[in-house]
Parts: sequence; structure tokens; C-alpha cells
Amino acid sequence: MTAKSRHVTIKDVAKQAGVSIQTISRVINDRPDVSPQTRQHVQAIISKLGYQPFANARGLAAKRTYTLGLVTADFSDFWFSQVVTGAEKEAQVHGYCFMLGNSNCEPEDEPKFLRLLTERHVEGILFVRASCADEHNPLVHLKDFGVPIVTVGYHPETGLALVDVDNVNGGRKATEYLLGLGHTHIAMIAGPSNWKSVRERSEGYQRALQNAGLPVVPELMLEGNWLHSSGYTQTKALLTSQRPFTAIFAHNDRIARGAIHALVEVGLRVPEDISVIGYDDIPEAEFSDPPLTTIQQPMTEIGEVAVRRLIQMIEDASLAPETILFDTTLIVRSSCAPPKL
Repeated sequence: MTAKSRHVTIKDVAKQAGVSIQTISRVINDRPDVSPQTRQHVQAIISKLGYQPFANARGLAAKRTYTLGLVTADFSDFWFSQVVTGAEKEAQVHGYCFMLGNSNCEPEDEPKFLRLLTERHVEGILFVRASCADEHNPLVHLKDFGVPIVTVGYHPETGLALVDVDNVNGGRKATEYLLGLGHTHIAMIAGPSNWKSVRERSEGYQRALQNAGLPVVPELMLEGNWLHSSGYTQTKALLTSQRPFTAIFAHNDRIARGAIHALVEVGLRVPEDISVIGYDDIPEAEFSDPPLTTIQQPMTEIGEVAVRRLIQMIEDASLAPETILFDTTLIVRSSCAPPKL
């Protein structure tokens, strides 16, 4: 935008177009009571002059802000960033913008962000947190006061709207793929146990083993912390435990890549000696050595649907909160193979 266009006013547009200021306003706000010819003429003048209406003009007229609040834990994380990308894109389609709050994975900071957002009169809140700390009173309080809220990854038992992945099915799908290759001794390196998604993926893993008539071996179920280093250290622990295993189900791709590092370091080949499957399908997964078989989550689409649902709840207060779960997709690459005979 040039300095000149920033000073173009609605009066300038009306004068150039030869119509009233009210007509210009009706065109800007997409009102139906304008003829197609007049609308086209006014839009051409607006484009010619580079007129930019004030972003809050529509909201002032309707006593609305057209602003949404988004609180998340870590914008740098792939999972969170994909949700936010989808959410922002969908919000713009509907004429809304976001105010963002990053709690840096500290749940105790979330009430502060929620308070700041409501003080700025956001019309609804998208709450994105994958961990499941029990403290959710601020969200319940806002919901009880009529603030539309949609959560992603966060499952408090409070009747809040939820859009997420079916992680039980994702964990089952990963394990069943390994079982289908012939593996019967499958280790699992999970994320932190206080995350609901971790408990669900672990449940899917156990269900798949039980459905195959295989025992669940606690010694083959280890807990990590989402980082490469935990995949590395926990795989080393598996190797020294003397418990036989021919495959590893890692709860995210970082853990999987750390596991591969540990296996290769001791002279084992992936997948010839040990198969490894991850979860997430981060960009690096395709270019790992070997390329990583993984479970893909449609996080961008989840962000889009979550915002769409939030806007629906804003514009129709009678809508009841609902739970929407997306399925995962198995991405087969080169890190898994049948076990050696």
C-alpha cells in the first residue's frame, strides 16, 4: 500500500464514483440492495484509488469485532504450526482474524492469555493443547458465560467442542501394519503419559496386539518425551534389556528418527534387522535414512474445520458442542519390512 492510498477516504471514493457514501458502504459490506452495475462501478473505483476501508468498520456497525482468539502451546512445533496454519487460512475466508497467544507449553500461563483475549472482545476462542492437565476451569468459566470455544487435542470432560485425530485408531493402524508384515515382538516408545493422545495411541497398540492373540509386554512399552534424544536413549534401553523385539512403534517421527540412530550406531540395519514406524509425517520423515514409514495426521484440515465450527457457533448460539474426530493415514516408505527368519 502506498502512502497516498492510505489517505484515500470513503468520501473520495463516493465523489469519484458519483454516488453517496451510503452506497459505498453498502458495497463494502456486501449488502444486497445495490444494483450489479453500481456494485461493479464502485468496486472498480475502489481498486483504482487503492482505497482500504478500516478493518473495524464492519464491526463498529454491527457491534462485532470479527476477531478470534487462539491459545496454543508451541508455535514452533510441527503439530501446532499445522493446526494454526489451517485455522488462520479458514478464518480469513470468513472475514475473521486471529489474536494469538503462545503459552510456551506452560498451562499456568493459559488463564492470562484467555483473560487478555476476552478483554479485547474476541468473539470465540480456539484452544490448541495436546497435553491433558486437569486444570480447565478458565475454559469452563468462559463457556458458561457464553463464549464459543473449540478445542483441538484437549479433551476435558466438560462438554466443550472438540476437533481432533482418532489416535486410538492411529496407534492400532501402526501396530497392525507391523503385525501384517509378520512381526510379533513389537516395542513401543511413547510420548509423555500425561498426554491424552499418548494414552490413546498406546491403547490402539495394545488393542492390536490383543486382537492378534499376542501378549502385551510391559517391558517393551517405554515412555519418551517427543524428542530425538528420547528415541535414542529408550532404544538403547531396549537393546540392553535382552527382551527380543523386531520392530518399534514410535509415537512421533522425532522419536522414530532417534531410535534409528541408536540402532544404526550398534550395527543394526533398518529395516533388515529392526523395523521402525513413526507418527505425524513431519517433512523430515520422507528424507530420513531410510525414508520413514509413519502415520499421517491431517492437522491443517483439523485447523480449518475447527475454525469453521467455531464461526458456526458464533453465528448460531443454539448449536451444541460436538466432537469431530479425523482418521489418520498410513504412509508406507522404506523403514519397515518383514522380520528376518
